[in-house]
Formats: sequence, structure tokens, C-alpha cells
Amino acid sequence: MKTKPLVSIIMLSYNNVRFVKRAIDSVLAQTYTNFELVISDDCSSDGSWELIQKLAESDRRIRCYQPKSNLGIVKNRLFAYEKTKGKAIGHLDGDDELYPYSLEIMMEHLKPDIALAQSDNAWMDQNSAVYQYHANKDPQPNLAFAGWRHFGVYWRWAYETTNGYNTQLISACEDGDLFMQIAEKHKVIRVPQVLYKHRWHEKNQSFSNKKCAECSERPVCHYIRVWGKHAGVDPITFKPVTHEI
Repeated sequence: MKTKPLVSIIMLSYNNVRFVKRAIDSVLAQTYTNFELVISDDCSSDGSWELIQKLAESDRRIRCYQPKSNLGIVKNRLFAYEKTKGKAIGHLDGDDELYPYSLEIMMEHLKPDIALAQSDNAWMDQNSAVYQYHANKDPQPNLAFAGWRHFGVYWRWAYETTNGYNTQLISACEDGDLFMQIAEKHKVIRVPQVLYKHRWHEKNQSFSNKKCAECSERPVCHYIRVWGKHAGVDPITFKPVTHEI
């Protein structure tokens, strides 16, 4: 019987003591069992790190790390990635959750010739009550219409053909930046099922991220570089340009 590929789930955590156990439990409940959960706690001060270490004692598939100093989301993502061993990589934030079948369904769709698969997602509140579903867009050749959402799973070989996580970014857009780099070179697909529960709360990073047109990081952002190329606009000025894709 052919062994299923090892999948590394990267979980970033920072002061998520209210939610991190639910996030971890949602991974341990996966029907696809050949995974490792790599958790990087970015020097939490609310007891998260102590809780994570305790939970890691219960399952050898959990490996937890803490950098020597607070890195911020982007550099912490790279720190965690460098600890992974899997052939495929998936992202789960420390305040979000997966459905029990999420990883199994994603790996059924992530064929060897497909670099990245992304799913539809649900929105949940602080009490984990789902209140809305979001259907993602099917990937198009024109990447001006790309809108990356959770749950994203990609092959390590695909990551290695890119510039990796963009540590020039300060805002937490490194996942979309990476996914756009992958889509620029390889085949990507949407899995039209709700496989990820994204939690909205007062400390959610999505609240503080600026819209692309207002973001000062456009000169170093791969997402907006590729988007502008396909949209026919200069990624810095947003003025129309004429060139071939």
C-alpha cells in the first residue's frame, strides 16, 4: 500500500491562549493522519507557550518552537517553515480551525502536477459559531482576478521554485504573496468545499492590514507585482501601462 505524503501544518501563535487549544485539537482530529503540526509561538506573554508545550506532550506529531525574540508574523512563518519535513505544506493560524476532513480532501485534490490548492472557508465568531460562508474564486489565467484565501496547501517543490516567504513585508500578507508567486509559475486549483474556519475577533491581524492601493509595501510585494502585470497597471502608481504578460 502506497504511503500518503507527509503534510506539515504550520501554525503560528501569538497571545492566542483563548483559541490555540481548539486550533490544535482540530488538527489532531484530522482523518488524514500522516501529518506533523509545527507550531511556532512568537514569544507570547499570555500563557500560550506553556499551554502549547503541555499539549505537545500528548502527541508526537506536534513539534513546537519559540524564537529567541518576537519576529512578527512574516519572519515567524519562515522560522516555522524551516522546521518542517513534509512534502506538502499547509497553513493554520493559532486562532482558526479545520474541519476533521479538511486535510484529506485537500490531499485528494493536490495531484503531483498541481502546485497549490485552496479551499472555500467559513467565518466564525469568538465562540466558534459559524456565521458566514465564503466561496473563493476559481483561479484564472489572468491573475489580476486572484484572491487567495484559506485553506492553502502546496508542495514543497513549488515553494522551492519561488523567492519564498517575503520577509521584506511587515504586514501579514506573506501567504498571499507566496501563493501569487506559485501561481505565476505553476498550476493552481480551487477546491470548492468549505474546509477552513477563520475566526474574527478584536485582535485579528486582518483588521490592521491595509488595502493594496493604500499599502506602502507595494514596491516589494510579489502579490501586487504579479497582479499589476496581469491587470495592465503599474503596481506602484496604479496607472495603466501597455505591455505583454
